[in-house]
Amino acid sequence: MQHVGFVGLGTMGRHMARNLMKAGFRLSVFARRDDAAREFVEAGAERVATPAELARRCDAVVTIVTADAQVREVVCGADGLIEGVSAGRLVLDMSTIGPGTARDVAAALRAKGAAFLDAPVSGGPWGAEAATLAIMCGGAEADYQRALPILRALGKHLFHCGPVGAGQTVKLVNQMIGGGIMALIAEGLTLARKAGVDSAQMVDVLSVSSGNSSLLEARGKKFILADSYVPGFMTELMRKDMALAVSLAQDLKSPTPVAAGALQMFTAALNQGLGEADFSAVVKVYEQAAGVKITDAG
Repeated sequence: MQHVGFVGLGTMGRHMARNLMKAGFRLSVFARRDDAAREFVEAGAERVATPAELARRCDAVVTIVTADAQVREVVCGADGLIEGVSAGRLVLDMSTIGPGTARDVAAALRAKGAAFLDAPVSGGPWGAEAATLAIMCGGAEADYQRALPILRALGKHLFHCGPVGAGQTVKLVNQMIGGGIMALIAEGLTLARKAGVDSAQMVDVLSVSSGNSSLLEARGKKFILADSYVPGFMTELMRKDMALAVSLAQDLKSPTPVAAGALQMFTAALNQGLGEADFSAVVKVYEQAAGVKITDAG
């Protein structure tokens, strides 16, 4: 497990790949963009032409891409991992996707004798950079144990959640709850401003009361009150994750009326051109509907 391949050198992945190198792993990368690969090549990593080549060369391959379609392409598409993987290799997908997709790609890899873990993460770019991510893994216990050296280089809070797909289920529930809380923070702060309450004081009160949350602490002042939405986690990604969670709930006939309502607000934010803003920008949907702006002086 000393030679690791990496696909997905984006907002999260580039920090994670750096941490693998810091931990002493030999790293090979696949990247379509020269600028994404350059710093890793300069640091001693090898760049290869296709995911298939990564699978041929590496003991394990880590992928972290945007959504289900990209995971299927990287694993099962032309020149995908499936074309180069062999018995004994391990693939860790750290994207956030549907549990069904995770099971499908696991089955395809299993047919070639390779193992698979779905291992989505939480903690944002800051956690990725500091190697303090929470990582939720689905797969066989033996494969999880094999992957621990890699996982420990990337995160602080490691969980083996069950068979393939379980990691994605846990992540989607987390996203569903987080998205619902963010929508409710936006709803409450908009109501307070509409009623004439000072927004900064409202945040101060919430932060020491039962309405507090890690999301309020992270985004109440630095994002909402600052009216600044440089993305830590983009609206379009939160909307995607919540849609996956609600779809899973529908498949299982489990009611999610609060999450379904929050999903509509993130969909509205997407349609208002806020897809690439931080997901806390959902507050702008509420502001527009109420005809107020939270940052206006009382």
